[in-house]
Amino acid sequence: MKNNRINLRLLCALSSILLVSNGLQAMSEVENNVEKLLKTRECADCNFFNANLEGKNLAGVNLIDANLVGANLEGANLRNSNLKNTNFKNANLKNANLKNANLRNANIANTNFKGANLEGADLKSATNPVIIADENIINSGAKLNNTTLPSGKNYSK
Repeated sequence: MKNNRINLRLLCALSSILLVSNGLQAMSEVENNVEKLLKTRECADCNFFNANLEGKNLAGVNLIDANLVGANLEGANLRNSNLKNTNFKNANLKNANLKNANLRNANIANTNFKGANLEGADLKSATNPVIIADENIINSGAKLNNTTLPSGKNYSK
């Protein structure tokens, strides 16, 4: 009986160590990807899950197929960036500059675009259903001029 308790405690301790270790590996992966992006301006298919990129100058970066789920990009400059197929689910793009950015086929579910500059941005086929995505973008308070909405419609206000 005593050996069973010791084995159970040992198993619990090892499980805890593995969980922490996996969390640290994921964190260091994101941190490494942020460093790579800032150096090379490119990180296609990279993981930026919950990354803090607030206020960063990311103009012209290539983030095709990147995972930016839950990322904070408030006030970031993403002007002329290639963000095709990028997953922005639950991301914060408040006051971000996305002028002339390519967001085709991006997942923008629950993305905060409040005050963002989407002039000339291409959001065609972003998120489903596209009608809801169009409405959310139009009503977000984002700056829209010659913006291609997820439905493919060109919108200016």
